[in-house]
Amino acid sequence: MRIQIVLLGLVGLLLSCSTQETVDADKVIENVGVITMDNDGKVLQNRTVFIKDDQIVRIVTADQAGIPETASRIDGEGKFLIPGLSEMHAHIPSGDAEQEYVEDVLFLYLSNGITTIRGMLGEPSHLDLQKQAAQNEIVSPRVYTSGPGFSGESVDSLEHARQRVRDQHEAGYDFLKIFPGLTLEEYNAIAEEANKVGIEFSGHVPASVGLERAIEAGQTTIDHLDKYMEALAGDTLDTEEVEDPGVIYFGMHAVPYVDRSRVPEVAKMTAESGTWNVPTQALLEHVLGTDPPEELAERPEFQYMPNETVEQWIDSKKSITGHDIYTEELAKEYLRLRRDMIKALHDAGADLLLGSDAPQIFNVPGFSVHHELRYIVNSDLTPYQALRTGTYNTAKYLDDLENSGTIAEGKVADMVLLESNPLDDISNSNNIAGVMYRGNWLSREDIDKRLESIAKKHQ
Repeated sequence: MRIQIVLLGLVGLLLSCSTQETVDADKVIENVGVITMDNDGKVLQNRTVFIKDDQIVRIVTADQAGIPETASRIDGEGKFLIPGLSEMHAHIPSGDAEQEYVEDVLFLYLSNGITTIRGMLGEPSHLDLQKQAAQNEIVSPRVYTSGPGFSGESVDSLEHARQRVRDQHEAGYDFLKIFPGLTLEEYNAIAEEANKVGIEFSGHVPASVGLERAIEAGQTTIDHLDKYMEALAGDTLDTEEVEDPGVIYFGMHAVPYVDRSRVPEVAKMTAESGTWNVPTQALLEHVLGTDPPEELAERPEFQYMPNETVEQWIDSKKSITGHDIYTEELAKEYLRLRRDMIKALHDAGADLLLGSDAPQIFNVPGFSVHHELRYIVNSDLTPYQALRTGTYNTAKYLDDLENSGTIAEGKVADMVLLESNPLDDISNSNNIAGVMYRGNWLSREDIDKRLESIAKKHQ
């Protein structure tokens, strides 16, 4: 009887093996823990993820589907898979830069798991890069880009402002970038025309405009938490506003006048308007924090930047922290206020986007996003909530949840393979085993080889 039972079991096993479906795929990630980013941080253990061309076609437990002999197999044992990250306040070198340097910067983003960037100072050459990236002609994240900026220097009349809006919309830019220096009348003309033709406008909040008017006008994102300190100060702020960030640096001058009891009110106003925020906390922590600039420049990632750029960053930090208004005590309180504002915005339901402002002062492209994630967690968000700002939230902002933002069948294969679980420790986000972008695979070996080549150029 026992022999019969054993034989029946073997027959059942053989039948199940013979009927196991083989999924049509060209790449397979095996036995991996999947963090889909839409299930409250649960890890789907021992999954096999099948990729065909640029799409995720199946996600099953390891024994549920057969792997084609022709598929490339990627070992995910003990590793964790998350959706591709985003840098929503990125800068792409201008067309005046050498093409090799431009492509190196794009690779620095991608090598750090960033599969989507939002370029915040665009130009015609960036529209070409956008197409080249989409067609896999260059190794690059997906590119969204603004047009040339709107500032007090680039706009000389209300009609000129309106015409520039129309021109950039017709040229195919994804949004408009707002800079300081605009008059209220110029800003209103830009906002009115942008809303009329259907193009977003984002970025800074000019001093003449203020936070409340920017939100009311429909500015899609506010970057750097620009003018939030002034809004918290309200009518008690009686100092003259200066548009020089080297002097005030996004509201640090307003800190002595801030009324902390207004934080929930301002956060609620933001949430109710639907305005998004890109805090770029890493930029402010690096520029205004107490770490000496020479020590910051010793971080390993600085080997991938031109020496003259690093020297400029050192000089810029020294200049800013050497200004009369700067004290370490004031800077520490300012950074605490910013962290509190990030937490309050999140708790109020105001959506946040991951962005660090790279390459800017001490923010190396790609690497700085992982610092930004750490600073978001230091603002009392969980690692899962921090990761959402650069995955699910990005897709929601771009109205692209159908294709991106989470790991699911049918979505574009933008994913990052991590050696350790980032939900346990957000610093694990940069412990990267490989990056998949639009179905293309970059192994750790591929990444290190290209990074070594970039570093040699700057020795």
